[in-house]
Amino acid sequence: MGIAVEVNDLYKLYRAVRAVDGVSFTVEEGEIFGMVGPNGAGKTTTIECVEGLRRPDRGTVRVLGLDPRRDGYDLRRRIGVQLQEASLPPRLKVWEALDLFGSFYPRRVDGKALLEQLGLADKRN
Repeated sequence: MGIAVEVNDLYKLYRAVRAVDGVSFTVEEGEIFGMVGPNGAGKTTTIECVEGLRRPDRGTVRVLGLDPRRDGYDLRRRIGVQLQEASLPPRLKVWEALDLFGSFYPRRVDGKALLEQLGLADKRN
């Protein structure tokens, strides 16, 4: 197996606050990896740099051999990310959720038709 994620000498500053200070790690394909630490330790900022949501001030990040900032489009087609906070509108209908999540992919599927096909049309609202 190869390397899935490689982070080398990662730094991120917010004004005078050093949020990430020289972090390096490697995650092998198939490996389960977690980051643990107190609030303010830089876990979220590090993950945001890995996802390509934030640009590091120094260091390198590679995910599946791609640079998240330079190759973001190609990378997003190959990975999924669950952000720390996520919520959907409280009155979102099932078919609307299917339509929303389907829009994330190049080959769209009609949410209403999918519910019909699965015998769940009565649950769409």
